[in-house]
Amino acid sequence: MGNMFEKYAADREAEQKKIEKTVSVAGDAAEPAVEEKRTTLSLSLTVSDKKKLKMMAMEQDTTIAALIHGWIAEHSEEVDG
Repeated sequence: MGNMFEKYAADREAEQKKIEKTVSVAGDAAEPAVEEKRTTLSLSLTVSDKKKLKMMAMEQDTTIAALIHGWIAEHSEEVDG
């Protein structure tokens, strides 16, 4: 049982470091990061789509939430523009 908990703790620590890095990079930008109120979204995906999102986020050293935020920002410009 110890190994399962150790792996979970290591995975969680790595995820937390990614989040902290993402937050600190946003805070270091020329313009200060705008703090927006966050909300929780329940989203139903296929298992394979979830795995793909996780891999994309890992490859870009970011979070799934940040990927989705970027997608929304990119596509809302197309709609607004």
